[in-house]
Amino acid sequence: MKPQIIQDHNGNPTGVFIPIKEWEELKKQYPEIDGNPSFELSNEQKKILDERLKADKKEFISARKALNNIRHKYGL
Repeated sequence: MKPQIIQDHNGNPTGVFIPIKEWEELKKQYPEIDGNPSFELSNEQKKILDERLKADKKEFISARKALNNIRHKYGL
């Protein structure tokens, strides 16, 4: 059986039905697709996120500028 495209009432693709046998094969090849991400943020990325979350919305700056500021602040 081939995968089937699921569409909404306008014909737009919204999902895919994959037969269980094919799904099991895909999970063997790509274990992370089963909801178990195989990555973790680095400490630098965590610091960047923490700083951005603390920032006042009135003082919003671009991600690139924030990254440069944090690298300078923490000597990264």
